[in-house]
Formats: sequence, structure tokens, C-alpha cells
Amino acid sequence: MGTVALDIETISPDVDESTGVDFLNSRHFELLCVGVGYRETPTSEPEVDVLWRPGVDTGDEYQLLARLAEWLTNHPIDQILTYNGVDFDVRHIQGRASIVADEVRDPSLPELLHREFTVPTHRDLMHDVISRHGHRLSLEDAVEAHVGEQVPRTLWEGSPVSNSDIPRLGEEWLNHRSGLVQLDYSEDLRRTLEDYVKADVDPLYALLDVFDGRRHPGEN
Repeated sequence: MGTVALDIETISPDVDESTGVDFLNSRHFELLCVGVGYRETPTSEPEVDVLWRPGVDTGDEYQLLARLAEWLTNHPIDQILTYNGVDFDVRHIQGRASIVADEVRDPSLPELLHREFTVPTHRDLMHDVISRHGHRLSLEDAVEAHVGEQVPRTLWEGSPVSNSDIPRLGEEWLNHRSGLVQLDYSEDLRRTLEDYVKADVDPLYALLDVFDGRRHPGEN
């Protein structure tokens, strides 16, 4: 049995920028991709991958969610790690599954994903941070404070990519993938997005090991 780490990236194509998004409302988000990590044992090297949505349509988001469900089913899991997953990642995976399932008329998808997230233990490492600090920290600050390392920065056009850049960059790449626009730099953009996602997944294992006493800050 192994440990999974998950991180989602989202887009909000139908939300009015003037009003902003409700971070607890899954109708304000669509899934762009899911970063997935798997570590078979505490001493194994994590394997990290990114599952991509193939296009802009509802059916494409359904394919991503179905692929995630299949990926989870195919991995023996005793624990799922997230960072703020209770309020965001798991909430919106399950929320989007319910919304998309209604549109494509497949009630089995939300049931399957609900089961996949309730049978293993879901550990939201944000809660570990809050219990130690009394307040939230960004993933970058938590890793620096507890692991003693910095999360690798991802650059696009010479500037660091932030979480607020992802919806815009993600929609741009997804529109290209759907044939709605042509980008000469599509592969560079995809690699940048993938690097960003993986940098949010891999450090979750180091945080877990520090919190569980298997690693001390600064150890590799």
C-alpha cells in the first residue's frame, strides 16, 4: 500500500472577473489538470505525473475525472496527501465530478471518486501546519519552515509563475489543444505548466516525513 499526493490546477472561463470567484463553489472552477504522485513505501522515491484535460468541452473534463478515478483504482493506497485539499482539491474534484456527471448523464463517476477518497486516509497537510503555527501558510512557506528547502520556482517569459497565472496560462494552452488558437510556443507552455504542477506535488512527501518524524529539516 502506498501514499498518493494530489494537486489540482483549475480554470474559471465562465466567471466574471469583476465579481471574482467563490473558492468553495465548484461551479466557479473547472479542472485543467491533476498532479498525481505515488510513493510505495516511506523510503521509495515518489513518482510524479500530470493528468491533463484533453480539450475545452465538458466531455473533456469528464475524461480527465474518469482518468483520475482509473489512476486511483489502479494504485493500492493507504493515504492521500493534499495541501488545503479539504477546502480546495478534494472539494472541487468531487464537486466537478457531480456537475459534469449531470451534464454527461453518468451518475457512477461521483460515486466512484467519493469512494476513492473515503476508503484511504485523506491527510490535508495544511491542518498539520495550522496545528503547529495557529494559522495557514502557503505551501512555499511551509516547506521552507519545516523542510528547510525552497520549492523550485517555475519561470515563464523570465518571470516566476504564481498561482494566479495558472488559469490564464491554462486556458491559453487548452484553447490551443482544442484547435481554437495556434501557439508557436505550446510545448514550452505545456512544460512550464507541468513543472509548476509537479513542484506542488513532490514537496508534500518531504512535509509528511518531517511531520511524522522520519526526516529532519535540511535532510535530503
